[in-house]
Amino acid sequence: MKLLASDFDGTLNYGDTIMEEDLEAIKAWKEAGNEFVIVTGRSYESLKKQLDRYDLPVDYVVSNNGGMIYDGSGKELMANYLDTITAVDILYAMHEISDVASYVVNDGKQRYRIVVDPNVSEHRYPSMQPTLSEEEVLDLGQYAQLVISMGNQTYALELANQINHFFGSTITAYPNNFVVDIVPKGVSKGSGMDFVLTYSSVDDDSIYAIGDSYNDIPLLEQVENSYAIATAPEEVQEVASETVSSISELIQKNM
Repeated sequence: MKLLASDFDGTLNYGDTIMEEDLEAIKAWKEAGNEFVIVTGRSYESLKKQLDRYDLPVDYVVSNNGGMIYDGSGKELMANYLDTITAVDILYAMHEISDVASYVVNDGKQRYRIVVDPNVSEHRYPSMQPTLSEEEVLDLGQYAQLVISMGNQTYALELANQINHFFGSTITAYPNNFVVDIVPKGVSKGSGMDFVLTYSSVDDDSIYAIGDSYNDIPLLEQVENSYAIATAPEEVQEVASETVSSISELIQKNM
C-alpha cells in the first residue's frame, strides 16, 4: 500500500476547478488499494464542500495547516488552538497594516470573515459574506486558525515574516499565495502528516507528498518522495525531490 498526501489549492484545485484527469488518477490510486490524504490550509468546513462536489475519496484530511485532523468520514481526530490573547492582538493589528483586504477566523468548526479594507482586491474570499460583527468575532474566545487576505503576494510574504518576528513565540505564520495562514507554534502540514502516519501502516518509502506554496514546505520536508507543482515558487521546488505538472503525472509515475 502507498499513501499520497496532497495540498488542495494550487495543487489539486485551480481556480475552483479540479481537472478531470486528476480526479480519475486519484480514483485509480484508491482503487489500487492506496491511501489519499488532503493536507490544506483550508478549514474542514470549506474543504468538505469540495469533497462532496467532486465525490473525492479521502482517507484523512489535515486542515488548518495541520491544526485540525479528520478521518475520511469527518470524525475529528485532533484539534489545536491559538493563544486567544495573541490571536486577538493580531486581528486588532490588521487594521494598522496596509494592503489587508480581510481576515477570516476559524473556531475549529466554522469560519467567519471580517472585511478590513474594501478597496483592496480580495483574491481568496471574494464571495464569502460576513455573518458576524467584528465585535462578535473578537469575543469568540477560541481560534484554530487566522487567515489574513492580502492584495499582493509579496506583501503576504512580508506580513508573514513580520508576524513571525513579533509573535513567533506562540504562533507560526505561513505565506500561502495571497494569504497568510496563522496557526499555533509547532503546528504545520508536516506535524499534521506525522499524526496521520500514526494511523497508517504505510512504509516510509511508499509515502508521497505534493504541494505548490510556502506552507507546503514542512510537508515536503517530511517525506522522501516529495513533489512540487511546476508553477510553485523556486524555494518550494528546491525542497522537493521532483517537479511535476499535475497530480495525475505524479500518480502515473508511481502506480
